[in-house]
Amino acid sequence: MKIEDFFNQSNLIDLSFFNFRNAITAAYFADSDLRIIKVNDNFKRFFPILGNVSHAYFPDVLEHLGIEGGQIERFVEEINTKGMVLLPEVHVRYDGEDRVYSLLSTRTQDDSFTYLNGVQGQFVDRTEEHRLRREREELVEQRMRDQEIIEQKSQKLEVLANRLARYLSPQIYHSLFDEPSEEDTLHKRKNLTVFFSDVVQF
Repeated sequence: MKIEDFFNQSNLIDLSFFNFRNAITAAYFADSDLRIIKVNDNFKRFFPILGNVSHAYFPDVLEHLGIEGGQIERFVEEINTKGMVLLPEVHVRYDGEDRVYSLLSTRTQDDSFTYLNGVQGQFVDRTEEHRLRREREELVEQRMRDQEIIEQKSQKLEVLANRLARYLSPQIYHSLFDEPSEEDTLHKRKNLTVFFSDVVQF
């Protein structure tokens, strides 16, 4: 008789899942064949469209959430070959809302209690973080576009200044294109000498 036979299997699984009960993540525990045994309350709150997922095949649950087939294949392959998998960006859409999660899962091993051997994992809500990152990227892109516009305007202004330099005296040219102080922009009274001349027989 094994030691595990002296304990209630359901109670022991509940006890091992204790740390996940009140976690802020959506946690699950599945058997070695990826059949879901237990989920915490946040799992139900995060994914109300799933309903009761007990004994459901976890990759089918991922498919029902609308997760890409390539990510599901990667999940199955890595959990079976490496014993763990991290999907850093999982997109889920329901009720007209896009949510972004990261999914971390690992195989558990317990020599004394074989029914604790399985897969445990958790979804972490990254929606706000993803939104802020996207906004930051958009701001950077907008700044780059603005910089290009500024450079284009500067080039046009330089071409215009070079053309005007041919027709204006140096004094007028510098008064237009050198940065004026506030005093230079004020109107001032100046003496002006006008010379009238008549050209003979013109």
